Amino acid sequence: MKQDKERNAGFVALVRDTMFKPKSGGQSIGKKTTQFIPRGDGVSAYYALTKWYQNAVNPNFSRLDQYKVFDFLDRNLAEGSTALNIYADNIVSGAIGGAETYKVLIEEGTPDAERKEALIKDAEDRTGIKKHVWEIARDLTKFGDDFEEVVVIQTPAGDYLIDKLKKLPEGEIFANVDERGVVKDNDYPYYQKAPDMPDDALIYFDWWRLIHFKIGRGTYGFGKSLFSNASQRIGRQLLWMDDCLVIGRITRAWMRYAFGVDVTNLPPEEVWEYLDKFKSRVTKKEVVERSDGRILIGDNPPMVDEDIFYPIREGSNQDVKVLSGDANIGSIDDMKYVQTKFLMAVSVPKAYVGLEADTRSRATLTQIDVQFSRQVRRRQYELVPGLERFYEIVFTLAGIDPNSFAWSIQFPELNTTDELLQWEMMKLKAEVAKTYVIDIGCLNNEWIYDKLLGFTQEEKDLYAEIFEVDDEDEGQFLFTPEQSRQIRQDPAVRTILHNIKDLVAYKQARAADAKDKKEV
Repeated sequence: MKQDKERNAGFVALVRDTMFKPKSGGQSIGKKTTQFIPRGDGVSAYYALTKWYQNAVNPNFSRLDQYKVFDFLDRNLAEGSTALNIYADNIVSGAIGGAETYKVLIEEGTPDAERKEALIKDAEDRTGIKKHVWEIARDLTKFGDDFEEVVVIQTPAGDYLIDKLKKLPEGEIFANVDERGVVKDNDYPYYQKAPDMPDDALIYFDWWRLIHFKIGRGTYGFGKSLFSNASQRIGRQLLWMDDCLVIGRITRAWMRYAFGVDVTNLPPEEVWEYLDKFKSRVTKKEVVERSDGRILIGDNPPMVDEDIFYPIREGSNQDVKVLSGDANIGSIDDMKYVQTKFLMAVSVPKAYVGLEADTRSRATLTQIDVQFSRQVRRRQYELVPGLERFYEIVFTLAGIDPNSFAWSIQFPELNTTDELLQWEMMKLKAEVAKTYVIDIGCLNNEWIYDKLLGFTQEEKDLYAEIFEVDDEDEGQFLFTPEQSRQIRQDPAVRTILHNIKDLVAYKQARAADAKDKKEV
């Protein structure tokens, strides 16, 4: 904490000295190399083909190569691009009809709260971060990493403000770490190395100048990208199968003609020559050139490469038959199988991309909404640290210690289905509690408060009315105190009591959260 305060104390001076002077040079980052060991002669064609296929479906696992594969799937695979859009939409906007983007919440009663709220709004309006957070969320889901340069300007009054966030290419930014992943220089944790840039021309970024949005706890987040799992291989297979499907329809789905040509009285050696002349006559057309009246002969194939010409003898009628295309060309179950595997790997329900019948109804999407929203919520959590860094810089430039007051970032609700399920379960528990506490009166309030729920006196005063019984109802109890004691020892009853405790604890947490925070 002391180190953070000392760093923030000289932060504005650091910005003034370095905002227009990005540091170049410095210690170069060594790269690991692996010596290539050539194989001996006599490598079989089977091994070569297998190796080619493995290299094709399993790309190099280096970070930069992975970025290229992720971008390739986004640009070429419709299912991949749609999955990224769906994730970004849900991360930023939450449920349909809900808030459009995240909110910054400041603890109620914070000194000078109005000024802090004004700083937040001014920074958001100037940089447009709430407009760009969708793109940040999409790139974070796609690459696992997103690098944003903080551009600071000085106003005529001498104040320093964040003017914008400038996106940097993922493949050009590197962490200034050693082989164990330990940062070499905390003041310059990242550097930029463009292609063909020599090591002595590297651009190092000050600790405040670059915000790294990443997934996971590693130095980089590419290993947690949406496409870092089996979807990478399945996506490539899906693209190949899609191309094969198109080629198959072009070559096998067309209608063809079979010409039976009468070659009666022709010697065998002249049959095929006669067929060639007949074919040329049928598949050629004559065109008169307007300028000089010449007759030009060009191809006129109804599909010249697919038509069939065969000779027939006396007793057979010369005829033209129509051959239909492949009758099974419309069967694409194998495509659907691979497509389902891809969507399963990226955890996107088929209903969300409209690939299942009768899936637009609310009843059908209820349970898959719950599962998918949990996937999205985890990615929301990964987006929060980068946003917090942005607002920390905003506060620090204004001379405010971001650690001196309580504030947080909250994303909109993803959907209410999972919450409704929880409340339905709690409603059932409350009904059971009412039966045992009020209707048959076999439980003692003080025992529930002290022994089961572990309430303090303040909590008793706040929630005691939940289990209170009117004096006029005491004579209606069906059990004696001894019978009530025996019932309380029943394992099923004790399980119900633990469920009641969960219900009260949940309501207490919700009430405390609503009391302590307010919306900015």
